[in-house]
Amino acid sequence: MKALVVLLGLTVLGLKGQTSISGTIKTAVSKEALAYVNIGILGAGVGTVSNENGSFRMDIRKKYYQDSLKISMIGFRSKTFLVQDFIQLLEKEKVVYLSEKVLELEEVVLVNRKLKNRTLGNRTTSKILSDGFDSDQLGNEAGLVIRIKKSPTYVQSFHASVAKNEHKELKFRLNFYNLKNGLPYQNILKENIIVTSTLASGILSVDLRRYDIVMEEDFFVSLEWIEDFGAGDLRFSIGFLGSPVIYREASQGRWTVINGVGPGFRVKVKQ
Repeated sequence: MKALVVLLGLTVLGLKGQTSISGTIKTAVSKEALAYVNIGILGAGVGTVSNENGSFRMDIRKKYYQDSLKISMIGFRSKTFLVQDFIQLLEKEKVVYLSEKVLELEEVVLVNRKLKNRTLGNRTTSKILSDGFDSDQLGNEAGLVIRIKKSPTYVQSFHASVAKNEHKELKFRLNFYNLKNGLPYQNILKENIIVTSTLASGILSVDLRRYDIVMEEDFFVSLEWIEDFGAGDLRFSIGFLGSPVIYREASQGRWTVINGVGPGFRVKVKQ
């Protein structure tokens, strides 16, 4: 596998106790923009996502200079820096090298039973009970834990109940994570799943059969905010029963559980 070089053309500017970082992320081999890279301070709710052109911008307050900043992308090896060291590195070299992950062949699972279609998750479609994303920071992410009951489980599609959408077009990244201590841990996907829709209300559906997502244990599924939609309201149906919502404010942020309510997200599977 070829290693990829991510080049960041960055301008670092100190402003009233904070540093503003902006730049472009590209692959060194093709010189093409690397879109939707997660950049953020671990556990701090301070982060962003590069846009379709590979450009990004974020402000870092001085109180975070001794914290860790992580750069991650599906299909690449993540890198973590001390924030202060990262800023200094960018001022001198302006280059961050990311190596492509070597994909391991997965064991083929043979199932000696007739598979049944099932729907797992929260089925609510309420337009009265609804909620939106917690913040407008890129990388803001929300979802729920799916209990599979039988293994292996073959994920066929994802569905989200949109109560209200005032934007012309929606664009999200759909993520699947394994769990650690009941919270999202590692993204198990091998490629980005980008979801676009012009749906004003109703069921947003994503066919996932070509991605060959096979789960052996309970997992977390989420929608991640990767583009600024501008002014307008976006709300998903929520319900008082079922799996609770789990969210984080920005890329690399800390996961938070809100018990008692859950988003109208569900998956159709074969078990």
